[in-house]
Amino acid sequence: MMTTFQAHGEFKVRLDGRILVSEVDGPWNKEMVVQWMRAASPVARSLAETGPHIALTIVTGSLLCPPEALTMLGQVIHHTAARLQCIGNLVVAADGVEGRALFTPMYARIYTADTPHDLFPDYESGKAWALAVLAEKGF
Repeated sequence: MMTTFQAHGEFKVRLDGRILVSEVDGPWNKEMVVQWMRAASPVARSLAETGPHIALTIVTGSLLCPPEALTMLGQVIHHTAARLQCIGNLVVAADGVEGRALFTPMYARIYTADTPHDLFPDYESGKAWALAVLAEKGF
């Protein structure tokens, strides 16, 4: 018997130039990741038709999620790097976001050599990093 859960967490997806911005209020579960993928995928595919993009996730509330949600995020990161021209991934989380101190050990397994990645305390510093990575590719 398979148990179905309601999606936990909330998200919004928007564009800022060639930066695909996901605003996530966590904690979240894999069901929310599936909903987010359905919303973000068409945007990423559209960007890929015209060149590279950066995935920037702003997290409020909590960075914590169950292992299966983290695994699913890792699969998305690998897929978008391999197939959708995502050339960088970053997370913006202020110091007060639950689990921020666990970001490096927790998320290290999903960020492979696929793309550069980093954690920033605010949107402005994250966006500056994203624009520098895009500029290196001529965008």
